Amino acid sequence: MRHVLISSIKDEGPFLLEWVAHHLVLGFDQIAIASNDCRDGSEVLLAAMDAAGYITHVPNVLQPGDIPQHAGYARIREGLDLAPEDWLMMLDADEFLNVHCGGGRVGDLTSRAGDEIDIIALSGMGFTDAPEINWRPGPICGRFAHRLPLRHRANAAVKSLTRGTARFAGIHNHHLVGYSARAPLVVMRGDGARFELARNLPIFKQLRNLPLREISHRLAQYNHYLIKTWDSFQLRRERGRGVSKVDGPITDRHTEDYFAERQVSAGLNETILRYQAEVAAMMATMLEDRQIQAAQQVCEALYGAMVARYRRDEPGGA
Repeated sequence: MRHVLISSIKDEGPFLLEWVAHHLVLGFDQIAIASNDCRDGSEVLLAAMDAAGYITHVPNVLQPGDIPQHAGYARIREGLDLAPEDWLMMLDADEFLNVHCGGGRVGDLTSRAGDEIDIIALSGMGFTDAPEINWRPGPICGRFAHRLPLRHRANAAVKSLTRGTARFAGIHNHHLVGYSARAPLVVMRGDGARFELARNLPIFKQLRNLPLREISHRLAQYNHYLIKTWDSFQLRRERGRGVSKVDGPITDRHTEDYFAERQVSAGLNETILRYQAEVAAMMATMLEDRQIQAAQQVCEALYGAMVARYRRDEPGGA
């Protein structure tokens, strides 16, 4: 059994090193990342991490009509050799798996599933921008610890681990789609509850979001740093949505109301800090590679220049 993690990104350069190191610490055997149209040096950093053997980088050259994330996942899939028992997960660069069972590794979570489970459906735990004001270089997991209320609608979104991927026609960013086998799919939620998916409903109608009453983080969650800081959020808004066609109409989901709704703190959650020392050590090891180190510095400089026009005044500033 292997655990494989994939992502599709654009302009996430300063955050990639921590994201990769974190998921290597959690025990993923392979990480593949597609990238498209990056302005912040992300693709140079990804290429350096690929050359050093930490990830597989898949350039995602888009054509008219392409949906960036879907095209990226399709290109990644072409190079994957997944056995029926292997687990596949999709996470964005602002999402970090956080396992509460066993030793806190991804294998501890999947071992809870047993042979009968096809999909593990995890709820997110969203985090606010507090106490940060503007973007600055450095890891994010230790800086953003103010969580959203448990039943906040942002926590309803599901991210899944799935095995037996050959039974599915495609990969979307929350789950696989186009199930073709006859046997019913059995799902385990983050609280350990198990249920079958209805065959007469598309998967996205059953696993895109869970009802608010079913949100649970008992076995695991994915930490979602969905706004970070105002300047970083504005850059996210500027680059567009990964699930919209590159030449299609612009849908402005990331509005000021969206940001404000995700600033509501319901206290602290610092459970992800259990990995902090190991992740820091992994990052330090990765930065011993001169190409990775140089690319990381370039990403931080380019990203910093891009967000500079959106910076807010610091308290007590001039």
